[in-house]
This record gives sequence, C-alpha cells and structure tokens, in this order.
Amino acid sequence: MNELLRPRVALALFVLPPCLLAAGVAVAQSYPTKSVRLIVPAAPGGGLDIMARVIAPPLAAMWGQSVVVDNRPGAGVMLGTEAASKAPADGYTLIMLNTNLTPNAILQDKLAVLKRLVGVIKIADLPQALAVPAATPVSSVKELLALAKTSRLNYSSAGHGTVGNICAEMLKLATGADITHVPYKGGAPAMTALVSGDVSMGIGSLASTMAFVKAGRVKILAVCSGKRSRLAPDIPTISETVKGVELENWLGLLAPAATPREIVRVLNAHVLKAIAMPEVQQRLIDNGYDVQGSTPEEFRKLIDSDIARYSKVIREAKIRVD
Repeated sequence: MNELLRPRVALALFVLPPCLLAAGVAVAQSYPTKSVRLIVPAAPGGGLDIMARVIAPPLAAMWGQSVVVDNRPGAGVMLGTEAASKAPADGYTLIMLNTNLTPNAILQDKLAVLKRLVGVIKIADLPQALAVPAATPVSSVKELLALAKTSRLNYSSAGHGTVGNICAEMLKLATGADITHVPYKGGAPAMTALVSGDVSMGIGSLASTMAFVKAGRVKILAVCSGKRSRLAPDIPTISETVKGVELENWLGLLAPAATPREIVRVLNAHVLKAIAMPEVQQRLIDNGYDVQGSTPEEFRKLIDSDIARYSKVIREAKIRVD
C-alpha cells in the first residue's frame, strides 16, 4: 500500500464524560444504518463529480448502504456548500469540495459557512497546468515572463475566483507581469480559448491539458503545485522559477460541523481504505488525480491556510465575483 494512503486515524483522546464517549463509540460502530447523501456542488462530468462517483461505489459496498450523489451546482460551489452546512449533523449528509471552496467563500462573504463544516479527509490533488498555444515562441515560465514585457498577453480561466484565476494572479503579483484576465463560464470554454489561440495562456487541469499536448495544440510550461506532480514528474513547477507561486488544487470530503467526532474518524478511515484499493487508485490516476489522504486535523489546517493565503491574493489583485 502506498505509504501516503496508510490509515492515519488520529488517536487523540478527548475529555468527555464516559457515558457520552460510550454513546458516541456505539453510534460510530453501527454507522451507517441507512443511505448516505453525497452532495456535489457542481454539474455532472466535472472533477468533483468524477471523484464522487469513483469513491461512492466502494464506500457503498463497504457499508452495505447506498451512497447517493446529489449534484447541487450554483454560485461557484457555494449553493451546495450552504445546503450541506445546514443538513443534520449525523453523518448521513457529506459534501465533496475542492480548492474553489475558499476563494468563493471569501468573494461572496460567506466564510461563516466554512465554520459550519468539518473536514473529513483530503482525498487527492488535481494538478493545474500553465500552458500556452503550441505556436507561442516560449518554452518556460521565464521566457513567458520575458515575452510579457514586450507583448500584450492575456489568460483564460474558468471564472473569477477559480484556481486558475488565483494562480495566475499570484504569478502577476510576484513578478509585476501585465497579463489580462479573460474569464469564461467553466473550464471547457476556457480550454477551448487556449487551444484555438484566442488567449495567450491558460491554466487548467493537467490531465485535460495533456490531451491537447499530445495533439500538438498546446505546450505546458509548468504546474501550479508546490512540488512536481507524480503524474508528470518532468514538468517543472512555477515556483521553481518564481518562488512562492504555488497552489494545490485539492479535493476532499467534508460534513456538517457538529457531526460526531467518532463518525468523522470512521469516515476518514473508510475513505482511506477505499482510495487504497488498486482499482480505485487506477481510476483516479486515469482521471488525472494525484491520490493523497490525510487526517481530519491536517485537512482543517489546509483549509485555514488557504483562507489566509487566498484572502491576501484576492485583496491585492482586486479580484471580484462575476
């Protein structure tokens, strides 16, 4: 088993009355006893939806209960997120989210919604790639920045506050590059604009971008992650050229904040078990995911770190919602 995926369920002891502790353990041991709803705050077919539909079957088989994927798109993941945050905190409503949660909550002044959720597990990263049309006379981030000094460049993203927008603005803030943002309504039209040469550069998922690299339509200059992706180790990171410009596009599972800690632990352990299954790992890898795994505490720290970092970028770059 991949060392990163070994169950790392924390053994911290919480000071609780013995009767409450025993009751919580009993609930966790019997969980789940009915169908579990997994909210996906995005339309079918995207990264969040694919992840949910890959992990739902092994969890259902493990539990002997159905896992129903409930797509709730709208308001940049916040519509479904608010619904999940107000659901009964009994472990029977979960939500699949990604890095877009934090900038959307900041931009829509809904950080309070995050306090009504608890992180269960970071499941994987979906690495983002900085790419240019194949005909562009650059082959590195350094050369792209040099070109930006002599030419008017623009970039496509899936919209204001998305990971592509945040990563590009981080690069601009760090270098002073003057590159105009051209937001699109979704990753597919943003990628189409890049492939057709309507924009000078774009940031999209590594997996989807690689398909156009193989077709000779685009060139990938770097990934946005802090370290090179295990899926494409030969591609450098942006931070290798411009220190501090890094963004992890994570996907993870959350639940209403008052969900019993024992159930959160059970969920964490079961998802770790599911994503360690060779057939599940292969499906995730085939769809461009870099499988990770975490404890609930590690996931919470990651979200808190995102809030601090992206609040600064949004403020300094003057990013606004559509």
